[in-house]
Amino acid sequence: MKASLILTVSLCLISCAPAKSSYFGEESWSGLTVSGAEILFSQLEKEEIALNVYSPDCVPCWKEIPALNLLHAEIESRFPSKALYMVVDPYQIVPDITEERPFGEVYRLAKTRMEAEIKNRKIQVPIVFMKPPFRVKEGGLITGTPETMLFVTKPMRLYYNFLGSISEQTSPDVIRKEAKFNFFRYQFGMESL
Repeated sequence: MKASLILTVSLCLISCAPAKSSYFGEESWSGLTVSGAEILFSQLEKEEIALNVYSPDCVPCWKEIPALNLLHAEIESRFPSKALYMVVDPYQIVPDITEERPFGEVYRLAKTRMEAEIKNRKIQVPIVFMKPPFRVKEGGLITGTPETMLFVTKPMRLYYNFLGSISEQTSPDVIRKEAKFNFFRYQFGMESL
């Protein structure tokens, strides 16, 4: 009797638990685009999203731009249920800013800096300035740049995290042959290995 009760309770708990859940608070992640539009990632009409964390002070981030531009173009043209965004922590990329400064003020300063990056580095990936609680900091989910996180969105849940550049090559032909670039495509459901 006791064993069957334990089995029944255990089965109930297993079947009642959600199949997917949020572990890092990503359901609340939001930000502003360069044009000022607000994005709440969990409400996008996409099945999967990739968030590439960028900083203008990060040399590997600059070197990764050709690969990200290539991925973004392919996703836009062939995979309408997916999206790739370049995200920045405005409190990280604006020099001498403290967390006490209002987001709107920090956003304006970060936007000016990233507009120069878009022009000078030929960034084609849509950029989102992340609102708190998103932070690039020691002890957090994102501790450095570049980093690319893959999420399912219903509900929003991290399922893979690429540390470092996906590729630092400049030629599209060379990029397409790189193992890490193709592993990203495989993980993001863009092709099979």
